[in-house]
Amino acid sequence: MKKVLPLEQEYIQTSQSTFNTGHLSIEQWAFITQGMYSQNTLLSYRNDWHVFVAFCQEQNVTSLPCAVTTLRRFAEITANRRKISAVRRMIITVGLVHKLHRFKDPSKHREVKYAMARLLQAKLPESREATPFQSHHLAALNQQLAPSKRLKDIRDRLVWSLSYEGLLKRSELAALSVDDLITNKEQAFILVGDQRVPLSESVARLLMDWLDKTGIHQGPLLRRINKHNHLGEAPLDPSSIYRIFRRASSMLGESVTFSGQSPRVGATRALANKGMTIKQIQHLGRWKSPAMPAQYVGNTVASEQAKARYRHKKLAE
Repeated sequence: MKKVLPLEQEYIQTSQSTFNTGHLSIEQWAFITQGMYSQNTLLSYRNDWHVFVAFCQEQNVTSLPCAVTTLRRFAEITANRRKISAVRRMIITVGLVHKLHRFKDPSKHREVKYAMARLLQAKLPESREATPFQSHHLAALNQQLAPSKRLKDIRDRLVWSLSYEGLLKRSELAALSVDDLITNKEQAFILVGDQRVPLSESVARLLMDWLDKTGIHQGPLLRRINKHNHLGEAPLDPSSIYRIFRRASSMLGESVTFSGQSPRVGATRALANKGMTIKQIQHLGRWKSPAMPAQYVGNTVASEQAKARYRHKKLAE
């Protein structure tokens, strides 16, 4: 792996002045990187550094050395008009220039790393907030499939119902076993971790119907079913549950696509509309912080504050 050494002290002051102008030739870049990189790589470095210096000049701040806050703001603003891969490359370039001049690398600071992680999360299509799966969706699906005796239809209704009523993640659904079912004369529950999740009477009946028709008495609660309607031994996995929610979209004729996260979004909003606090919803949904339920109900300020507190807590551990 290529390792470029920092400049000798005698060259640093002159080089620093040149780099702060933003105007460097390929030859100057080749010198400072000790001829370790190709022409194309040097061109990328030169262009990236020029963009960063132009930003610093607009903000009336120093580019070399730059403040951590400056680099974070550069990443956040540049991400609005550039691909995240380009922003990441520019951040790396800025870090390299600082190391070559024997300055502390600002790209390694946790503030910049958190900003980049947040920007990457926002840019990824799969990370955008899921379409809410709501009670009227569940009611419509149950109405369509209630007469069906097919195992696949009963199972899918159970997946939709449990995930909505219990705010269950796909992984939690997949991990359910028969031993997680608790019944008494008045109420049925499922155990999710250490939490008892109460089931409505209709969902409890659906669950008993599923156990009765499948003959399942131990092992995974929700299982795969082949195209011949034969029940397997293997549990559903998160990708199978995703396809079950894709089926819901198709059956309802929705222009949007549900995902495994959709019922948590829909249920969170429904609970908030009933007057529950974010803290109460956090407990019911087993979130480690209130950030996501706050985001789902549209409280972006509370969401960002909660995320920041959670990150600070993780750093302190």
